[in-house]
Amino acid sequence: LQQRWYYSSQNGNIRMTTSASGGLGSSSTVSATPSGWSGERKPFITNFQLYHFGGETTGCPAASGCGRIIAGSFRVWESVTGGTPTTGWKPNSPDLTKGTLADRSYINQLSYAVSTPEVAIAGTNDGNVWLGFGMGQDVADSATWVNLTDGNAVLPNRFILDVVTDPVDPLVGYAVTGGFDQNTPATPGHVFQVRCTAGCATFSWRNVSGNLPNIPVNSVMVNPNNPRQVFAGSDWGLYFTDDVEASPVVWQKHAGLPNVMIWDMTIDRGFTTLAVWTRSRGAWVWPLPQSDLFANGFE
Repeated sequence: LQQRWYYSSQNGNIRMTTSASGGLGSSSTVSATPSGWSGERKPFITNFQLYHFGGETTGCPAASGCGRIIAGSFRVWESVTGGTPTTGWKPNSPDLTKGTLADRSYINQLSYAVSTPEVAIAGTNDGNVWLGFGMGQDVADSATWVNLTDGNAVLPNRFILDVVTDPVDPLVGYAVTGGFDQNTPATPGHVFQVRCTAGCATFSWRNVSGNLPNIPVNSVMVNPNNPRQVFAGSDWGLYFTDDVEASPVVWQKHAGLPNVMIWDMTIDRGFTTLAVWTRSRGAWVWPLPQSDLFANGFE
């Protein structure tokens, strides 16, 4: 696909440009919105992810670049040609929501597994988490999706605001929730880890919220250089743990960032940099650590 920029706006709109200066009205900007999903339930701001890791064997051949992209309505849509032409998008999941929130039952966030674009994870606004296998076949509804929600026995029936997989093992996933413990007193917490056997034939959830404050967590990211290190972006800044497998999990707050909502986090293709996107104080970047976190602070 060579050099491309993607952005989304309201009502399911996804745009793509081949020029760094290509704005909304630029002649270099074209639609990458799935044709056929205009009437579907979806968030006001569209969630999508272009797979950008790996190489020849993982969906990013040198000749054409990374072409696999997913977007969420109440189901997952996928294109293997970077979203263009728009007719190349295909629905590749059933309805992943409970359907209990009327037009607000939709996918809040979704992502490919870092280690393989054949696996994807999705979280919904009405408390569901699913893991999909067999992505990227360019055939409608060809992926197999497993509902990991388990009746919200451990995972709270609250907004699932972000989901990711372990960067090494795609059968390990993380989900973070909005709201407060008082909304679901029987299932407290805001950061959860799920572990699957092959194909998610069986799975189990673990509340890894540890000593986090009782505030919404909007984003989650795992350090590919050390998968025990997990970042949680909350309504009151950034938290991290050096060992998510500990019991109990101990989280620390990064004092060098503003006390502001962390809206999203991303990691670059080379696993060198963590980018933190806030809701009112801009973006912050920092070299991803190999060991102890935040020894030198953000830049």
